[in-house]
Amino acid sequence: MDLELSDEQTWLAESVQTLLAREWRPAADAQYGEEAERDRLWRALLDFGALTVGDDDGLGAVELCLIARALGAHLAPVPYLASAALRYAIDPLADGEEAFALALLEPGSGWASSTPRTTIDPTPAGDVLNGRKVGLEHATAVQRLAVAAGGPEGGAALAIVEARATGVAMTPQPAFDTTVPVCAVDLAEVEIVGGPFTGQALQRLATIGALMAAAEAVGAAGRLLDDACRYAGERRQFGRTIASFQALRHLMADMYVRQTSSWSSVLYAAAALDDDAADAGRTASIAKAYVSRAAREVAHGAMQVFGGIAVTAEHPAHRFLRRIVVREQQFGDAAHHERALGRALAADAVPEPVV
Repeated sequence: MDLELSDEQTWLAESVQTLLAREWRPAADAQYGEEAERDRLWRALLDFGALTVGDDDGLGAVELCLIARALGAHLAPVPYLASAALRYAIDPLADGEEAFALALLEPGSGWASSTPRTTIDPTPAGDVLNGRKVGLEHATAVQRLAVAAGGPEGGAALAIVEARATGVAMTPQPAFDTTVPVCAVDLAEVEIVGGPFTGQALQRLATIGALMAAAEAVGAAGRLLDDACRYAGERRQFGRTIASFQALRHLMADMYVRQTSSWSSVLYAAAALDDDAADAGRTASIAKAYVSRAAREVAHGAMQVFGGIAVTAEHPAHRFLRRIVVREQQFGDAAHHERALGRALAADAVPEPVV
């Protein structure tokens, strides 16, 4: 497995950074972006080919994580994670430019829930969805919803519905990160237009989704680290820059190690997924668990460097922290993945019965 970025991947990362710097506001003003600006940014990403996923010439997991990392560094408010992850996980969705929102969580449920209460019900006109979902990101800006529901043969399945179909009712919810608006959605006899998809597609979606969420958190943490280092080199106390204080040097060195190792873990897991490695799911869980803790630690360290100003509305540091926390929770936090890894390792340690 080659973990060095190719020239094409390096150019992709640089090009996305340039596009975001040109088409989007500075991160300090990201929360004030108007709908027209968000639509223009999304159209620019589509024209760039950010949803050209799969096949030999399409984007793989590494490329998707490179784009997600850039989006996190710029606090870009676009429905990219769901739209790209679904295309990577489910081949029939690869064509077209429709934006998607993921409807996976239900009131009172968590990421460990395997049997959704939302149901797929047969009718003479075809299968329909009934239920309630929460935590849909960018739901009012997308064309389609991917809804986790009880499959026709038991277990979970993923069904596609039109976001503005008859029977779909959206209610805005409070958002911890205002650049990632969320909604609850009630589904009443909503016609299914795609799927249901089961089994490997769902597992693949969870794997690539977790990696892209981690990559966004890495991007936000990396931007915080850069800003903190720049500030420490400019801010003067007692006649010298605070970057010369040993305590802050140690703090920033630890932040750098966590930031660099976080990206390395995401890159390794993404490469394993692209190579269809047998342990790709497990490496993704390791990466998500590690980044969930490390990115937040980088953010907390940066806020110590900035001092009290970092928690005010005027300073962007807390906005990056909010994006990190949101992505930390998505597709399971550190404890969720650590428990899953523990169960898997325990199962592997049990010897097979002797016949």
